[in-house]
Amino acid sequence: MSNGNVLDEAFEGAGQQIGLEIWRIEEFKPVPLQKSNYGKFYSGDSYIVLKTTENKNGGAYIRDIHFWIGKDTSQDEAGTAAIKTVELDDSLGGCATQYRELQGFESDKFLSYFSPCIIPLEGGVASGFNKVEEEEFVPRLYTCKGNKFARLRRVPFELCSLDHGDVFILDTKNKIYQFNGENSSIHERGKAFEVIQHIKDEYHEGICDVSVIDDGEPVEGEDSFDFWDLFGGFAPINNKGEDDVIEDMKTGELYSINGGISKIDVEELSEALLEGTNCYLLDCGGEIYVWVGKDTELTDRKAASQTAEDFIIKQSRPKSTRVMRVVQGHETHSFKSNFVSWD
Repeated sequence: MSNGNVLDEAFEGAGQQIGLEIWRIEEFKPVPLQKSNYGKFYSGDSYIVLKTTENKNGGAYIRDIHFWIGKDTSQDEAGTAAIKTVELDDSLGGCATQYRELQGFESDKFLSYFSPCIIPLEGGVASGFNKVEEEEFVPRLYTCKGNKFARLRRVPFELCSLDHGDVFILDTKNKIYQFNGENSSIHERGKAFEVIQHIKDEYHEGICDVSVIDDGEPVEGEDSFDFWDLFGGFAPINNKGEDDVIEDMKTGELYSINGGISKIDVEELSEALLEGTNCYLLDCGGEIYVWVGKDTELTDRKAASQTAEDFIIKQSRPKSTRVMRVVQGHETHSFKSNFVSWD
């Protein structure tokens, strides 16, 4: 793979040790994040996350690179994160699998790096990281979803945010409440309790009362009355939670994306269609892959990542659409499974 000899100084020495490394995009440049802030992601920012693991079969490290896009980040900043991710991978040999992670729709792989969860925060670098929220306590209401990995999402601190289908965490200055919707799963309730212990340590120095409010139970007892009073008093709530919109998978459609994007019309996909000097986009509906030939130039690989961003916008795809970039010779099984023949 051709290397353009471009290396941002923020990436010097990256990926040489097993573990996690994170950069935040500030003024369109990657800036290393302090380890004490790992797991805290601001909605107005974009981040690059490098995970380096040992290769159990020997040889070079295995690396996965994710770029995380906050729900309020600008399109230009998100594009910078995508391009800088390509540069980081290029400096490490160009063999990493790359993942696009949107706030609220992160992959299980990404969430597994941050136990028990990532903490979404409002604001971003352009607004001074919204330090008021960090230093002057502001009540926060979250939904907590996911059976394997907790997915924490901030929602408006309003009665209409509650429903019978989800588990909610209300973090106040003196007490943390867990509200269990009567139709929520026992697994999500258990995950929420783990998250509460994390929030307690992170924002309350490990000292804070915790109260569990069960939906459908009579409103009685001091904790129950206090909880509902925070919402202006007890009232009927929504019947069920809001489901994440995930587009159905479909038979992959292949596009050539060097010097523009054009669909390749064939009845069946085969490995032979992929040329090592070219980049391709494989559209599977709920997932999009960018395949990079081993003999492509760095400028082409950057352009390919931007093409995927543009493709999602032009196709009006849901935010849950996943984007993965794979390199020739290092394809994932899920990518190969879209081809009828793969040598």
